[in-house]
Amino acid sequence: MTKQQFKALIADKYLPVVLLEGRRKVKEEDASSLTNFAEKLVNEFSSIMFRTGNADGSDTLFAKGVGAVDASRIQYVVPYENMKKANRVDGASVLSYDRVNDSEGENIQQLTAQQGKKMAQMVDYARRVPKGRIAAKAQYLLRDTLKVTGSDSAGFEKPVVAFFYIDPADKYAGGTGHTIKVCEQLGVHVITQDVWMKWY
Repeated sequence: MTKQQFKALIADKYLPVVLLEGRRKVKEEDASSLTNFAEKLVNEFSSIMFRTGNADGSDTLFAKGVGAVDASRIQYVVPYENMKKANRVDGASVLSYDRVNDSEGENIQQLTAQQGKKMAQMVDYARRVPKGRIAAKAQYLLRDTLKVTGSDSAGFEKPVVAFFYIDPADKYAGGTGHTIKVCEQLGVHVITQDVWMKWY
């Protein structure tokens, strides 16, 4: 997707939401590119809301760029309310998975389980044993799904486009890969760094 195509895609949207996220491990030489890209997007597109997951690495670097211009345009989606509060840019809005209503929670669990046998087993186990390591890991994956579905009850719209910093050798690795799969299932356009790093 070119930047012109991106402009056309969001042109008729009121406050379109864009995901900015990716791997925790970011190459040292790429780190400034994530922050600079986010800052330039905020400056060029005044109507966009930006959403991320508040993890170390890509999420933090992208959020730093948005926050340098307008922190009120950051939406954090987290697994639980106090997750890495010190990481967050002051002035951003926050939605935690444990605050979504039962209907939305059920939908998010179903979508997460659809991403593969391992995901389905993890979600099922977490339902039956809501405490412990597996349940905690599942909650992070459910958070990743929530970033894509949004929440009507919280006023968090579904995103239009998702910019990712991925492992080029394995696009679908880890939680980032899970989020990409959910984006693809729900029709959210996915753009990785081999494309967006050429925009500016």
